[in-house]
Parts: sequence; C-alpha cells; structure tokens
Amino acid sequence: MASVKYRWFEVNLEKYGRLKLPTALLKELPEDDRRSFWATVGFGKHIMLWTQSAYEAQAAFMDSLDRNLLEVKKYRNILLRQSAFLDCDSQNRIVLPKNLLEKYGIEREAVLVLDHGQIEIWNVNEFNNSCDEVSPEDYGKLNAEMHSGKFDKNRKEEPDVS
Repeated sequence: MASVKYRWFEVNLEKYGRLKLPTALLKELPEDDRRSFWATVGFGKHIMLWTQSAYEAQAAFMDSLDRNLLEVKKYRNILLRQSAFLDCDSQNRIVLPKNLLEKYGIEREAVLVLDHGQIEIWNVNEFNNSCDEVSPEDYGKLNAEMHSGKFDKNRKEEPDVS
C-alpha cells in the first residue's frame, strides 16, 4: 500500500472537462482508491475530488450528525447536492462535472493538490493567489499556531476552571 503524501500537480484539461490524472498522483493513492472518485464542492475556492474510501469516511461522519439540526441539514445539502461519482477510463481520465468547473472558473489549466485521499482541483490563478495572500510574517504566526496543539484532532478539551 502506498503512503499518501501532500503533493501538487499542474495539469491541462481536455475537451468537455476531461482530466487525465497524473500517474505520480495515482501512485500516491492506495491501489484500491485509484479508479473511483467523488467530485463535490470544495471547502474553499476549489473542487474537492475524494477517493472512494475518503468519501465513505466523510459519509460516515455525516451520518453521525443529527439531521434535525439546521446547520447539519445545510452542510449535508451543500455537499451532497453537487456530488458526482466518477470512474476512471482505461487511460486514467475522468470527466469533471460542468457545473463544478464553471462554479470555480476552471477551464483549460488546473492545479491538483493531493492531501490524504482528497484531491483539491484549483483554477491556476486562484491557487497562486491563495498562496501569495499570506505574508511571511503571517505565515510565521500561522505556523506557530499550528504547532501549538490547538488544532490537534486528538486533543481533549480542558475543563474551564474559571
């Protein structure tokens, strides 16, 4: 089983939104996750492409939420309403949904960002702008905050004793 790493790739889209997934990207995914994907709205200015197992984990998470809460219903509707199942053809190509390509302004060129079974698909200019928006000073502060443990997903909340 391949170890999943954080990597990015510049790619060109073919006619009708067809995208050839780079071989180097596919090799970073577990063998069972190289053929079937789910495309959804992203949590930023990008399309989110999930491997089948990552999407199943997200679906299990959503199933654990109380569907009677308005916030949960809104989250589920946004994510699921624009989800599309995609199968690779024999040349490792997928056809991205036109509505998602238009929503994020992706036409001929894109950047793919692989992050643990999730692949962000960015408009090249948006991707470059998102990286350029943060000054070195702000990045230093963000780095310190990330390493503070505040965002550790295994962190237990300390009881408020005040």
